Amino acid sequence: MLVFATSGKAAACDLTILTSYPSSFYKPFVDLFIARNGATDICVQNKNTIGLISHVRENRRPVPDVVWASSPVAFELLDQHGALARFPEKVGNPADSADITVDSPNGSRFGFALSTIGVMSVPNDASLQTPIEIADLASSKYSGMLGMSSPSRSGTTHLFVESLLQQYGWQKGWALLSQIGGNLATVTARSFGVRDGVARGRFDYGIGIDFLAQAQLPSGSKLAFRSFSPGWYFPASIAVTGLGANNVLSLGFVNFLRGQEAQELLLDPEIQRIPIDPALWPKVGFSPSDYKPVHRLDLKLAATRMAVVNALFDDMITHRLLEIRKLWDALLRLESSQVIRQSDSMRPLLAAVRESLESVPVAAFMANEQSFERVFSDAVSPETAVAGRLRVQDSWSNDFSQRFKSARELIARMESFQSHLDSGVEQ
Repeated sequence: MLVFATSGKAAACDLTILTSYPSSFYKPFVDLFIARNGATDICVQNKNTIGLISHVRENRRPVPDVVWASSPVAFELLDQHGALARFPEKVGNPADSADITVDSPNGSRFGFALSTIGVMSVPNDASLQTPIEIADLASSKYSGMLGMSSPSRSGTTHLFVESLLQQYGWQKGWALLSQIGGNLATVTARSFGVRDGVARGRFDYGIGIDFLAQAQLPSGSKLAFRSFSPGWYFPASIAVTGLGANNVLSLGFVNFLRGQEAQELLLDPEIQRIPIDPALWPKVGFSPSDYKPVHRLDLKLAATRMAVVNALFDDMITHRLLEIRKLWDALLRLESSQVIRQSDSMRPLLAAVRESLESVPVAAFMANEQSFERVFSDAVSPETAVAGRLRVQDSWSNDFSQRFKSARELIARMESFQSHLDSGVEQ
């Protein structure tokens, strides 16, 4: 049990860490730091990335000294809200890391490892030996075979969704996400659920981060993993909070993670992360030329519309998974029907159904407005937040309900048309 001081900091803790990483990952680093620095008590609290953001923004207790997570978008959002201390003099030179921007230029976030996003499968899966583009996941050959977590529960999944939206554009991006949603077997509560689902055979392929796939399973084997092509890499990072700036161990822990011992510890078979130290890259087979760096992503934009993107994804896919899967199955079946494609009266219905499934009730310019982020923000008063969210989410829910209802009705008309022709009834 932790005893809290009036400041909200755990009184018994030399250093308080808030992280999205599991104990299997952070414990070796914490243990080594204790051994090297003589700290007697380091307290670690684990939350998913979205919960981590809320914890810091709401000043919940225990107030952490450092925040440690994978998604750079989370740190950008916290920095925008003034929750992080800045140490611009500690920022590394990108030229020393093959022009990779490991740290935030203003010194609010410091990278300690690099990560990539891609597809994981069972060990030694030959199907992952060839490059996979994100758009490939929309193919019907993946129907019912994919697993991913919700971006509202996982920072790295949000990073995947936002990267996709920025790469393909708002409208085409949501169309692609809807098609991928039609192939999902499930949406897991956390990123770790994707890895476990693949390992246990619940689904064949999982969208996720490299280190989850490459860490050893209880059997001693590892899942197969293939980064998307073109690949993305991004810095897994750590930051010091405003309160943590008063604790010398905070920056000490940051420096430790970027030091030689910790960088080499990343190579451990049970951890398997890409260090930021270029001298160690050959040991993990990492070459920057093989990847498209996510630091080119507009992190400010991603942070501004994070809540909007997460809410839209859940309303469109997470909460309607069974329905969207059935609708896509029906549409693809009808689009492959020669009878439907050759009918002047039916072809427009195909287009209308696809439009209903691929659209979202928010235009890009609206999602990019900070006013939307404030509606979903945990920083506003509870009464205002609840009222604003309910109005917006009810509007979106009604829109999706109408779109999907229209799609069902049009599909029924086309199925009836085809059934009558197949049975020889004249139209």
